Amino acid sequence: MPLKEIEKAEVTCLIDNTVDILLQNTKVAYRPFLNENWFINSLIAEHGFCAAIKLDINGTEHNILFDSGLNPISASHNAKVLGLDLSCNEIVISSHGHTDHSGGLINIRKKMADKREQKIPLILHKDAFRNRMVKFKDGRIINLPAPNRSDLTRAGYTIVEKQSPSLWIEDSILITGEIPRINDFEKGFPNHYSEIDGKMENDPLIKDDQSFILNIKDKGLVIITGCAHAGIINIIQYAKELSGEDRIYAIFGGMHLAGGMFEPLIPKTITELERLKPEFIIPCHCSGLKAISEISKDMSKAFIQNSVGTNYIF
Repeated sequence: MPLKEIEKAEVTCLIDNTVDILLQNTKVAYRPFLNENWFINSLIAEHGFCAAIKLDINGTEHNILFDSGLNPISASHNAKVLGLDLSCNEIVISSHGHTDHSGGLINIRKKMADKREQKIPLILHKDAFRNRMVKFKDGRIINLPAPNRSDLTRAGYTIVEKQSPSLWIEDSILITGEIPRINDFEKGFPNHYSEIDGKMENDPLIKDDQSFILNIKDKGLVIITGCAHAGIINIIQYAKELSGEDRIYAIFGGMHLAGGMFEPLIPKTITELERLKPEFIIPCHCSGLKAISEISKDMSKAFIQNSVGTNYIF
C-alpha cells in the first residue's frame, strides 16, 4: 500500500500497566515534567493501553488516539495531567474490542466538546462488538464486555468497520485490519471465548486485533500494537508486506507474552525480533514481566522501559 513517509511522529503513552517517575530520558523517550503538586494530581496506571499520536503533515498538525484504556476516566485524567488537549483528536482507532482497550471511548468523546456537532471516525473490526471472556485453569473467569455500538454512535462517533488494511490522514497512517497468522508458534489465545449467536464459543484468534503503522523518513516503520493477539512477529511481517518497507524503526505496545501459557513463546519471539533488528523496542501492557526482562537483557541497545506519560519522538 502507498504508505507515505513522514518526517516525525510524537507518541505519548496515556495508559499502561505501570508508571515510574524515576525513569530517565533516552534518545527518543522523554519523561514528563511533574509540577510541585504532582502527588495530588498524579498519573494513573492500570491494566490497559492508550496512546496519543501527533503528526505534522505538510505543515498541518494531526492528532490521533489509539485505544482508550480500561477505566472510563483514566485516559482523559492522564491527558489533563500531561496538558494534552483530547479535543484535537480527529480519529480514534481501536486495536480490538477488549474492555481494557475500549473502556474510555465514551468519556474521551465527551472531552471533544468543540467537535460536538462533528462525527469522529472510530475505526475498528466488526468482531470488536463481541462480548468475550477468558477462562483460567484455576477456575477464574475474566469477563470482557464489548463496547456498545449505540452508545458510541450517540456519543458522536461514526463507526468505521474495517477488516482489510486502510490508509488515513493523507495516506500517512496505515491501519492493518485483520492480520494473517502465518508462523507456526503464534497461535492465539487458547482459553479465550467470544459470544457468537448468543453462545460463548472458543475463539483463540481474536481476529479484530489490528495495529497502527507509520513510516518515518530514512528510518523505517513505527509499529504500535494494542495487545498483539495476532502475534507480534506476524504483525511485523504483515506491516513490512503492506508497506514495502523492511526497516523497523520502533515497536511500541503490548505483545501478550504474560502468563504461563505464553511465556514458552518468549525465546522464539526474541530470536525473531533480533533477526528483524528494530532500532527501538518498547514492550507495554500485556507483554509481561518475564518477557520485558528477557528483551531488556537480550536486546539491551534497543530496549526502552515504558511508563505512563512518556512522550516518544520518532
